Amino acid sequence: MGNNNGTYEALLEETKQLLMQRTGMSQYDLELWYKAIFDRSKKGKLSKEQMIAIYKDMSELDSARITEVVDSLERVFDEDHSGTVDINEFMRGFILTTKGDLESKIDYTFRIYDKNGDNQISGDEIKKMADAILRMLGSDEKQNDNASHAIVQQFLGQFTGGEKGVIYKHDFIRTVMNNQELLALISPFCACSHHYHRYW
Repeated sequence: MGNNNGTYEALLEETKQLLMQRTGMSQYDLELWYKAIFDRSKKGKLSKEQMIAIYKDMSELDSARITEVVDSLERVFDEDHSGTVDINEFMRGFILTTKGDLESKIDYTFRIYDKNGDNQISGDEIKKMADAILRMLGSDEKQNDNASHAIVQQFLGQFTGGEKGVIYKHDFIRTVMNNQELLALISPFCACSHHYHRYW
């Protein structure tokens, strides 16, 4: 959950600077958002249920994707598996995924799939990404193995490291930014209309 030894004020200043830089929001507006979210927290910590409620009440994110987004944020930020996320870390995720630019959203998407934080998606991480896309498409679970394999092959062909079974962060961001179909499939933070091409 981040720096448990720091104060909320110190973390908030760091958070404000990052978000002002990445979103262009003013300090005043960010402080209003922070207060609104802090008032819903329990001493600066947010449970999964609280995060879902915040997204439902305070964002325009597709309601069908809210649980997926919160699961992703929880997986990234709940490092001690306590079931809660620090408010400042949630603020970063919430603001960047609702107010941030496209690159910020894609960068967060990469972090979701890069489980071990080595700046590349490979091996089982690619398989899990394909499975997540299948769930988004509503694929029959019995088709998952064949469909997942087809998606993996299709996606790997889009990236320069694909022939080695690796997707590098810089290539992921560049490729997804320039491909609306990939963006709609891969990123739970994208508000694109969901017209998918079936690969199987």
